Amino acid sequence: MNNDSSDKDPALSRLEERSRELLSASAASLSGRVQSRLTAARFAATAEAEQRAGAPRFRIPGAWLPTGALAAAALLAVAVWIAQPSGNSNAAFADASPVEDAEMLASNDGPELYAEDPDFYEWAGAEPAAGAG
Repeated sequence: MNNDSSDKDPALSRLEERSRELLSASAASLSGRVQSRLTAARFAATAEAEQRAGAPRFRIPGAWLPTGALAAAALLAVAVWIAQPSGNSNAAFADASPVEDAEMLASNDGPELYAEDPDFYEWAGAEPAAGAG
């Protein structure tokens, strides 16, 4: 510990001095047996702190790693199984044939949807795009 008091606040220095005096006085009043036990406890605590400082902070026990991986795989399998579409949804796509679509586009006949409001479609085709340019 550095005893250079030029860097410290004078009030803090007085507090430290007073604390040391009180600790020395209380330590002097303790018996040798109690001081020995306190010293042994301090050494044990510092040794344990040094040992913990070298150990990794987060460890996965060996038995939990495979268990966690298996649980994650099972959860993924259930999620894929639930998200799978039902077999009936393919029937809707089977009705629409690309050949029929191509034939309808190639024909000179207009699609039936234009028959409802032909004036709108003529107007939409004739007007330039608003905001283009």
